[in-house]
Parts: sequence; C-alpha cells; structure tokens
Amino acid sequence: MAERPEIHPGKVAWSEPRPAYWPSARAAGTVERILYISHCPPYPPDKGERIRAFHEIKALSREFRIDLACLGRSGGELGKVGRLRPWCERIVTGRAGGWKGLLRGAVGVFCGRSVTECFFGGARFRRELARLLAQGPYDIVMGYSSAVLAYVLAAPAAAHVVDLVDMDSLKWHSYAERAGRLFARLYRREGRMVEQLERRAIRDCDAVVCASVEEVRAAPVPSEKLHAVGNGVDADYFRPSCAADEVPPSLVFVGTMDYRPNVEAVCWFAGNVWPALKRRVPALRFSIVGRRPARQVRRLGRLPGLNVTGAVPDVRPYLLSARVAIAPLQVARGVQNKVLEAMAMARPVVASAAALAGLEISGCPGVLRAGEPDEWLSVLSALLADGPRCARLGRDARDLVLDRYTWAARMGPLVLLCRRLVRRGEDSAKVAAGAAGGAALRGSCEAPAAPAELHETQRR
Repeated sequence: MAERPEIHPGKVAWSEPRPAYWPSARAAGTVERILYISHCPPYPPDKGERIRAFHEIKALSREFRIDLACLGRSGGELGKVGRLRPWCERIVTGRAGGWKGLLRGAVGVFCGRSVTECFFGGARFRRELARLLAQGPYDIVMGYSSAVLAYVLAAPAAAHVVDLVDMDSLKWHSYAERAGRLFARLYRREGRMVEQLERRAIRDCDAVVCASVEEVRAAPVPSEKLHAVGNGVDADYFRPSCAADEVPPSLVFVGTMDYRPNVEAVCWFAGNVWPALKRRVPALRFSIVGRRPARQVRRLGRLPGLNVTGAVPDVRPYLLSARVAIAPLQVARGVQNKVLEAMAMARPVVASAAALAGLEISGCPGVLRAGEPDEWLSVLSALLADGPRCARLGRDARDLVLDRYTWAARMGPLVLLCRRLVRRGEDSAKVAAGAAGGAALRGSCEAPAAPAELHETQRR
C-alpha cells in the first residue's frame, strides 16, 4: 500500500481504506458524506474540546464518510491530526490564532463582529476549504463551536448542523461580572456578539447540538432544533488499579491550566480553603495537574504541600495517587470531563454547583457539592479522615459512569440525529422528483425539465 502523504497546514491529505470495523453492508453501497469543521484539532483527545470532537468523529464515521477541516495554532499541533485518518477520508488543516488571530479579532471589534469568530481562520484556510467543497456535495456539514459557524453556513449541503457545546455568550457575561471596568466592557461586548452567533445558528442551521440539557435551556431563544448530546468518558482507559483508601490523604485537580475558569478555580481554592484544610490535615498533599500553568498558578507551587506539575504524559497516575478529586470552578459551561474522568477512576469528587450543572448525577453518593469555603472545609475534612468511605463513594461514582456515561451511549443521539437529517433530505429529493415527473406527464407543452445542475443546487 502506498505511503500516505503528510498533512501540512491548508493541504488535503487522503487516507488509507477504512478500518475493518466499518459496516460492510454500508461500505458496499452509497454512504452519506459529512464535512466536519472544527476550530481545534480533534487529536490528540487530551483536553475537553478535543475529546468531544474526537468522539463525535469516531461515532459518526461508523455510519458516514467523514471529511475533516480543522484549525490549529501551530504546525506541531496540526501535525498530529494525521492520526485521524482511520476515521476521516480527507483532511484540511489551517493555522489560526497567534498574533494574526489577535489582529483579526481587533479588526472584528471595529467591524461589528465577535473576536471569537475573527480569531479563528484566515484566507488560506478558506481557499483550501473551498477546494475541498468543490470536489463534491455533502449530505451534512457539521461545525464544532460557534467560531466556525460562518464556514458551516457558507458550505453547500443538504443539512447544516453546529455543535455549540456550551452557550459561550454566558461565559463572557460571567467574566464581565468579575472584571474591572475596561475588561468588563470588552467581555460584555463579546458576550453580545457571541449571542448573535448562537441566535444565527438556531435560526439558520437544521439542528443545533449542546453538551447538556442545561445548555439547551440557556439558549438565547427556544427552538425544536436544539438537541442535548452529552459527553462521555472512556471507562476502559480510566480504570482504577487501587482504591481511594489505599493512598495517603491527598487532593487532585486536573485541567488545562491556562484556561481562565481553571485558573480562577485553583486560585480561589488555594486562597480560601487550602490553608485551613492543611492545618487540619498536616500531611495533606494537593496536586494541580495540567499543561501550560499560568503565572498565578505556578506561584501556588510555593505553598506548603501544593504541587503544580505542568504538562504530564498521563493524568491517570495523579488521579490514582489522590484520595479525592476536586472541581471548585466558579465559572463553568457544559460538561466537565475532569469530573467524569475522576469518577471513572473510582475517586470521590467534591465540586461546585457550576462544575456539576451539566451532569446528570443527582442521587450519586460519590459526587458531593460544596459552595462557601466553610462548606468545602467541612466536606473535605470528613472525607480525608475516612478512607473506607472514600473507597465506597469512589465505587459508586464509577458505577454511575459505567451506567450512564460511556461514549457509545452518549454519541448515539448524535448519530440518530444525522440519520434523520439525511432521510429528510432524501425524502425532499423524492418529492421534488415526483413533482417533476407529474409535470412531464401533463404534456409536452410544459416548460422543459430543469438541467442537472439545478437539481444539484436544489439538493444542496
């Protein structure tokens, strides 16, 4: 078999034949095509936005032929996208972000557009995407996040879908409430602009997907087009090898540590809870695990018993070495993968209401809520002092993951949604064909049949 070409930004790469698991019955016939456009590389699936995109592509590829167009901030980041070839036939990548992205964002402010939308993409990506679109029509064009909505709506297809994941406009408004006057004005403006994108997605797309029922309810306008498709977790990968009572008293927080909600969460916890908790449990250790820790996060490493790891090749050893996982997020949208991964590792989780809003965990003893600093102190003190209880709660948490949060179960509704959209397009085409046939039977004095190009345009 010929060696596959390397992927370079803005270039098209062809994949090897599909893996053996692809249903032979569908592989033998005509399989519908989806163009998946993402604002981030869906590989490697090592952070929240990539994890969800990766599993969407993987699930959809079992029923559809997938082409991928994605953006990344560096050549190194984009170079790993080639690992998606078992699930994607053609791949287009483009550079986004950096100083050019910031410049486009600044220009967007003066042009009445959101910084979010202008930050991602560029002329070269648009040209290469156009070349990909010129190679044939798609049954569905699906976008990942409001940042790529313009690309989705500009692409000809029988149906258009966007996964907003979260209602990001509310995140920007939350930032504004906590910022100084200048930044508050900028954040409020961005919130308004992103809300316009969300409204446009609901108005112009055939379906809009969100990560939870809470996000659907938070949409700027109600619509039957809105669908909740939750996140899952790979419970085979995140599998515990020891119980929570087999490790010393310790805490862990896992997340990308230059992401503002994560930075605010650990700084709030370190300032409001950690000192008193450390006095109660002198041997207690706390690990903050995640890539690119911001400066204020790195400073936390000076506190006694607190370790800031930076990027690690595998988060599982850190989850296993902790007795309790925490998620003290003050601002959070959508489903928190960090919570699900800790639960899958059979670790009890103590989290804020914001971190748990997108999860269906009511009644699970293994996930505890805490709000004010005194409540955090009380809940964690009791847990850390009772190893057997931690182990029992950890097992309860994993059982819930196995029951509700496998990726196969979570992605099923998305696949069904895309099937319905394709069938709807096929039915519309049949109706149009029937009408054309009826007109022909009424007599040769009628206008001549529309050319094939017009039928193709109607299909799109």
